[in-house]
Amino acid sequence: MLIFARFKILYAFKEIVCDVMKYTRFERARIIGARALQLAYGAPPLIKVPKDVVDPLQLAELEFEEDVIPIAVIRTEKKNEEDKEANTKQK
Repeated sequence: MLIFARFKILYAFKEIVCDVMKYTRFERARIIGARALQLAYGAPPLIKVPKDVVDPLQLAELEFEEDVIPIAVIRTEKKNEEDKEANTKQK
């Protein structure tokens, strides 16, 4: 399973993992693009391939629509000021 994250290493952010989410257009593009690249390099398709689909990008879009792509998105969220103060006191 691939995991994509931004700003994961910054101390001012915390990780939030959502099981069911609506993807942003940027997350959708990243997931479909990554899967299309995998398919272009010979990864087996996760769905039955229609006869008219030849392009890996089209196949990746079909897999995304059927929700079978095993790629997770980790979203980050800023901590509150209270959380920052609590963390500095613990150190």
